[in-house]
Amino acid sequence: MAKPRQRLEKYRNYNFGRCPRVYCSGQPFLPVGQSDIPRSSTVKIYCPKCEDIHYPRSKYNGNIDGAYFGITFPHLFLMTYGHLKPQKPTQNYIPRVFGYKIHRP
Repeated sequence: MAKPRQRLEKYRNYNFGRCPRVYCSGQPFLPVGQSDIPRSSTVKIYCPKCEDIHYPRSKYNGNIDGAYFGITFPHLFLMTYGHLKPQKPTQNYIPRVFGYKIHRP
């Protein structure tokens, strides 16, 4: 198992990827499992800025067992390294079609 400093370096080097969303501004991902039970799901990646879980693009990352990281890894990582926790996006996405805002009933 990787040491905490090694995980920090992987996070800083964007080894887990970056969030593709515009308002996340290339925020580095963190690995997360959706279950602590082995062989129940593969690893997913978590964006701390938009607080959403994405599927990894890499086939290598998609084959790793999610229980290896567990469901609490990103949160414990950000608690340990609190200075790395990103601020929430200041802008909100407003859906538009041909420049007009979509009205929700």
